[in-house]
Amino acid sequence: MPLGSEYPGKAWKARRADSQRLFPSGKEALFLLFSGLYSRTLVCLPFLISVSEVRPLNQLDRSYLKIALPASLEGVFMTLLASADLIMVGVLGTESVAAVGIFTQPRLILLTFARAMAAALTLHVARAAVQGRERIGWYLQQTLALALLLLGAIHVLFFWQLPEILRLMGAQADYLSDAILYGRLSCLAVWITSMTVVLQAVSLGCGRTDSILKANVAGNVANVAANYLFIFGLGPIPPFGIAGAALGTIAGTALSLVLAITELRKLRLHWCVRSLRSWLPDPRFVRSLAHSFAGILSEQGSNRIAMVLFTRMVAGLGTLPLAVHSICMTFCDLYYDFALGLGKASMVLAGQSFGKRDPDLWHCYRHAGIRWVQVFSTVSFVLTLYFREEIFRLFSHDGEALLLALPVLVIAAVVSYPEAFALIFAGMLQGSGRVLSVGGYTFVSMILRLSATAFFLYVLDLGLLGAWYALLLDQSFRAVCSYILVRRMDVHASVLEHNEF
Repeated sequence: MPLGSEYPGKAWKARRADSQRLFPSGKEALFLLFSGLYSRTLVCLPFLISVSEVRPLNQLDRSYLKIALPASLEGVFMTLLASADLIMVGVLGTESVAAVGIFTQPRLILLTFARAMAAALTLHVARAAVQGRERIGWYLQQTLALALLLLGAIHVLFFWQLPEILRLMGAQADYLSDAILYGRLSCLAVWITSMTVVLQAVSLGCGRTDSILKANVAGNVANVAANYLFIFGLGPIPPFGIAGAALGTIAGTALSLVLAITELRKLRLHWCVRSLRSWLPDPRFVRSLAHSFAGILSEQGSNRIAMVLFTRMVAGLGTLPLAVHSICMTFCDLYYDFALGLGKASMVLAGQSFGKRDPDLWHCYRHAGIRWVQVFSTVSFVLTLYFREEIFRLFSHDGEALLLALPVLVIAAVVSYPEAFALIFAGMLQGSGRVLSVGGYTFVSMILRLSATAFFLYVLDLGLLGAWYALLLDQSFRAVCSYILVRRMDVHASVLEHNEF
């Protein structure tokens, strides 16, 4: 049966004959036209790319998956464990859930700076790793000195101004005191996580994503166990309530930090911890790191701003659409987190190809990325499309919510393709030193998403579907821009121009 033909067709009408129609016939026709044509295009596109560009690369496929799969599974596990963490807090009541949830955006903002700095370090390490590890320790030492100053100052500022920040995020008076208590304790956990992310950037640049997976999964499992211990108490340990959730997070992140340090010792890096001179910033390295940091920060910052404003616009639709949107976005994030691992692999392997000054290898890894994105995205597309009702019932059994969610999950299935292609092409560009280009089109994409969301919601009155059309347009724009930049890139000239510090 052609994609979209059963939706909403005779079978749909038979099942929902006694239900209220989801939208008027005009909007129904728009949904059929847009989803049917677009999904056919997206399904065919990766296979057209495959026929024209991809050739058998068995050894390179294994090299790609060796880095990509642990990084991808790490993202999925982190999302699942975070959900378990929130479920335990939910036992304390609605106000406790709100107090923990309101700190989510400040936490992600803090981590945006750490992840941008870590990604910038990863680019330098990936290029140096294939030429020997003599300079990697120095790179790490230089970056740690900057991270301790910059990230330390930002965390202190957030800790100091936390009540005002939480009020700005919309915290209500009935749970503000709990949110402040939880947030101030969690600032320490976020700082530990920031240092862990910077240290793990070395392992990522060297392609040792399996060690990152083990450390982070172990830390998050410890987080869940410590949460249970500190929230509810056990034996001589009294129950700390919502403060226990923050203490459990501190314990879990501390374990991840210890495991990250242990992994670095195995790499036997050359660095002089006791030499004060080696900690002083080198101007050339700082300029290079700042260039990468600025580009990656602009990309991640644009993503964060876009998501905050996008969610606020959806919230204006009402409680039911927001609840459906949150559930669908939570599920959609699972594959997005998986695809992030593919993007990391593309970034690392592109950087290593530059380090080897081998443009042919760069092209081979690009082909490998395309191959595996089409495979994983097709799996995600098919599973989401054909099991969308069962997927939603895992989160809610509300019939009205299900009726609203099913067409949204069709769009979520289609989004699997452009979001994954956008991530791997962005990774190739970042690994090749084109971080500002990625930040540039991401900023334009943010404006496009917000403008399209406003147009679909307030002009066409498409409701929740309009918001997801805007998301699909945003991811498609990123995929097209990144693909064009990758195709037009003169890799041979860029490799020859590449200089090591």
